[in-house]
Amino acid sequence: MEELHMKSKCLLWGVIIVSISCLAACKKEKPLSPIPDSLASLQELLNPAYQISSDSIHLIIHSYLNENKQATPWDSALVAHYQESDDFFWLNDSLVSDKPAVQVADSMLYWLENISQHGINPRLYPTDSIRKDLQQIRTLQLREGKTMNRLLADVEYQLTAAYLSYVCQLKFGFLPSEDRWNDSICRIPLKNYDKDFATAALDSLRMNANTAFHQIQPSSRLYLKMQEELARVNTWGETDTTDYYRDRLLVNMERARWQYALDKGKKYVVANVAAFMLQAINEETDSILEMRICVGSVKNKTPLLSSRIYYMELNPFWNVPQSIIRKEIIPTYRRDTTYFTRNRMKVYDNKTGLQVDPHSIKWAKYAGKGVPYTVKQDNKTGNSLGRIIFRFPNPHSVYLHDTPSRWAFTRKNRAVSHGCVRLQKALDFSFFLLNKQDSLLEDRIRIAMDIKPVSEEGKKLPISAAYRELKHYSLEKYIPLFIDYQTVYLSADNKLSYCEDIYKYDPSILKAMNDQNLKP
Repeated sequence: MEELHMKSKCLLWGVIIVSISCLAACKKEKPLSPIPDSLASLQELLNPAYQISSDSIHLIIHSYLNENKQATPWDSALVAHYQESDDFFWLNDSLVSDKPAVQVADSMLYWLENISQHGINPRLYPTDSIRKDLQQIRTLQLREGKTMNRLLADVEYQLTAAYLSYVCQLKFGFLPSEDRWNDSICRIPLKNYDKDFATAALDSLRMNANTAFHQIQPSSRLYLKMQEELARVNTWGETDTTDYYRDRLLVNMERARWQYALDKGKKYVVANVAAFMLQAINEETDSILEMRICVGSVKNKTPLLSSRIYYMELNPFWNVPQSIIRKEIIPTYRRDTTYFTRNRMKVYDNKTGLQVDPHSIKWAKYAGKGVPYTVKQDNKTGNSLGRIIFRFPNPHSVYLHDTPSRWAFTRKNRAVSHGCVRLQKALDFSFFLLNKQDSLLEDRIRIAMDIKPVSEEGKKLPISAAYRELKHYSLEKYIPLFIDYQTVYLSADNKLSYCEDIYKYDPSILKAMNDQNLKP
């Protein structure tokens, strides 16, 4: 009898494999008998709990769909798939195969359980529960009143739900949009997952699951470097130093998962406020122009934004903002009446537009309110905007520009401006923006900035009677610009560096990750 029981169990196991294999191809059908007709004499040895029915599995999954609140776009894609299709993603012969290479469910569990390499808590996913269900299916040891249909439905539904959340959040970020930015800073428009993306992710899963798992992994140089660094930091043991670097990495890996809504294209500019560094990147030529920048002080923070550089102006005049007139110029002038003369500034009446003598104005009464005058600094030598400015649409009136204050680039903390971004290599940056190399145009820019031309044609320009100094230039093609904030960054020579959180933006992201139980 014992030998017969063992044979029956083997037969049952074989039929379970056949039945699961059929699920991938079968649509709506009658319940599958776990034993072929030729083995009907062994029917009494089989428990009905082992019978597999596609209809029963679908009914169980549909009960889960009714409980789904569809709080996220991937929930909507999940519900839509199982309401509209009879297909299963995981219920095929690979589910019970003894060959690890084809165990797709186990591959998914591997990625979920190793999400900590992305700085995310593996407990976000019900991997323990799924593994227990798989163990019962594979050992034919049903527990807790489970049936094979219930176990298969649980595995199918939970793996698909976990896959969708994993893919969407790893691709676009784990934090909800409202937790990504400190309330005091501007928000860079970001892409986000939607139902179409989640549906496409399901299509990728259907075509080749293992390829889908690999393709979704972030692959930027910065992200991969941070992953390597996180693995290294995690070997240090628990110390305050370890926590400092780990937390900095977790925050910036999350930032690196966010995707700009504005497409970067192959040629773009990233100004990293926290690092006081700008990188002008040309992927077509595999080149990076890197330079130091000065940014807004803590009181005058440089706003984070995305825009398009479309225009450069040579030797700009500076129309001094009202806030600077009130907070800086008036108090300084009251201590030093030579201020306007020394800084080559002129004052104009807002009503008449006429120039007025600054000494005739009682500045003290305007210190705390609107000033009915415009202050304009002469261009060229000594102008605060330097010899060239790069303009882009934004509501904050901030720009990238040259500066006569070269000393500031030698400082470690370069948060010294009123909000605009000062460039260490403004001339080189202007050349980067050009659509193609143009030696004559480059020399016209040099001449306007009082720099000697280098080409033979360019050397002839200043002595030509027909020559007119270049005052502005509109780019043939705009260049995407991103003014961002990253306290871990990758230099042009591929070295990972940490920098101080000058605006104290990291703690809010770290708190949000803790509140969402994201930290491993």
